[in-house]
Amino acid sequence: MDNKSPLICLIGSAGCLLIALHGKQSPTGAMAASLGGVILAQTAMNKASERFIDDEVNVILRNAEISKFELAAQAELAALLPEEAQAEIIDVQATETIPENTDKYNWEQIVDENCLLIGGEPGSAKTSVAAGYIVPKISQAYSSEIIVLDSHAKKNDWQGMGYHRVINDYEQIYECLLWLDEERERRRNSEENHHLIICIFDEINDMWSYLERYDKQNKTKRLSNAQLILQTLLNCRKFDILIIGMMQSHLCEDIGLSGAIRRQAMILLLNGAAREEAGRNKKKLTHQQYNYLTDKKRPYCCLITGYQTMQIADHPTHGHYTTFAKKGKTPENVSKPKNWNIVTIPFAKNYISNVEQNNDSNGNNIIHTETGIFDLNKEGVRDEDEGEDESETSPTPHPKAQELEDILSKGCSDLSPLALIPDNWSPVSPKVDSLGAEVRGVMVSLININTPKEETIKLVFGCSKSGKSKSWKAASYWYDEVKSQIS
Repeated sequence: MDNKSPLICLIGSAGCLLIALHGKQSPTGAMAASLGGVILAQTAMNKASERFIDDEVNVILRNAEISKFELAAQAELAALLPEEAQAEIIDVQATETIPENTDKYNWEQIVDENCLLIGGEPGSAKTSVAAGYIVPKISQAYSSEIIVLDSHAKKNDWQGMGYHRVINDYEQIYECLLWLDEERERRRNSEENHHLIICIFDEINDMWSYLERYDKQNKTKRLSNAQLILQTLLNCRKFDILIIGMMQSHLCEDIGLSGAIRRQAMILLLNGAAREEAGRNKKKLTHQQYNYLTDKKRPYCCLITGYQTMQIADHPTHGHYTTFAKKGKTPENVSKPKNWNIVTIPFAKNYISNVEQNNDSNGNNIIHTETGIFDLNKEGVRDEDEGEDESETSPTPHPKAQELEDILSKGCSDLSPLALIPDNWSPVSPKVDSLGAEVRGVMVSLININTPKEETIKLVFGCSKSGKSKSWKAASYWYDEVKSQIS
């Protein structure tokens, strides 16, 4: 039986079954015929499976032989090529899946970018990138005044990184945001040239949590007010105010800012935040860019988005590491910011050596001059002297600076209102005690492009003016309140 083919066994099995079913024999004979058919069928299946395995093995061996011949032929062909061509082939074979010449963001552009939001999980080197790399580059290019808002400042060595004006008190951080908003308004109505104010706003999520608790206890709306201020400040580089905010995720919504804010700020996402955003917007990335971000051999990566076209970037301080760790990874390419000895922000002490400082009545190391302007110089600085000093240190304007300024000042006025509504938006009920941050953000965006009141309410709340229902009255109230805050 071992030499029989599976087909013969199957035919014999079928014959036995036919005899058992239709033959004229005793019950014992029928049972014997059935048993014989079963045995023959099992034998046929065993033979077929053995033959299947043998066939698969033969195919694998045959493919291996073909591969050996192909490799030998490639080696013979390569030997006939010039040495330069052979070296190029070897270099291509040794290259990683993601070519290193993939188009990436040029970090030299960072000095002239709009305000930034940096997102990343703990250990992704947000502080190193912002304080050790980005701000030093900008402060070398422009006369700057730098202040840090960080509720966790005692855990960070800001002094060691060269930052001498740091606020960690929640109330003072809130007051500083109010002052920056007022300074924006002063500069907006002024024709004078101003120095650059750089504000590093770390631990935004923690600050918002504090304001949320405060609002619940005191029935105020300081959180929504602070979020509106931050939203406004993210588009103030044209007034020489640069905000660098740091958040824990890849979503603006997580710090109470609507998705439309992406059109105002440059967003730098690190590591996990970069990969999450890449997964959400895979269609906006090339195959090479997506592979670059998801390569397991590259634990530190960057993704640029926001008002910028989505593109990848080398991690400037930790990109050389092949393993990830929350702590203990020494950054490279870092430096300290240039200290211009400018103090106009009336918050936080300025610990600057070799500069004479006086304390005002509030204990701040500053001297008050006119409204909104403070100076460390005991005798003051003449306007003409200040102008000369600025001209000597200011960089040569870019030939297309005016064109860029016109684009920034134009803002989003050419956007259609519908483009500012987030995807999958469902109209919300206006009959509430307070509006959520995302709802306010959408309303602010619509009002800023001069969307009519009735259209804004219809898009956000789904109400119409006809009949003047209670929903319309409530929506009208929220519209007027948000508009008054913007004004």
